[in-house]
Amino acid sequence: MGLIANGMQSQLKKKHKMITIISKIELEGTDYLKYTDVGYTEDVSIINQINEGYDASLGKFIGENRTKLTLGDVSISTFFQTTEYVNEAATQTDSIDGLDLVEITNINQL
Repeated sequence: MGLIANGMQSQLKKKHKMITIISKIELEGTDYLKYTDVGYTEDVSIINQINEGYDASLGKFIGENRTKLTLGDVSISTFFQTTEYVNEAATQTDSIDGLDLVEITNINQL
C-alpha cells in the first residue's frame, strides 16, 4: 500500500509543477520599459540562468542607480545604450492556456 501512495504522491507533484513565463524587457521610447512574454519553461536550470543574467545586468543597474533614477539624474535608457534587451523569468502560473507561448527547453532559444 505504501508504494501505491508514494506513486500517487509523485503523480500529483508532476501535475502541479509550476510554469514560469519568460519575459523580454526592452526600452520603449526614451524612458519606458516594454515587457513582452516570449515563452515559458518548467526547467529550474533555465529559470536560474535567465534570472542570474537579469540580476547581473538590468537588476544590477537599477540597484546601483535607484536614487538617481528616482530623482531623474539617470535614465533607464542609459542601460539600453549598450544592451538591446534582457530576459526575466518571474511570473509563475499553473496554466498557459490561451497565451500562445512556446516552451523554452534551451537557453539558446532566447
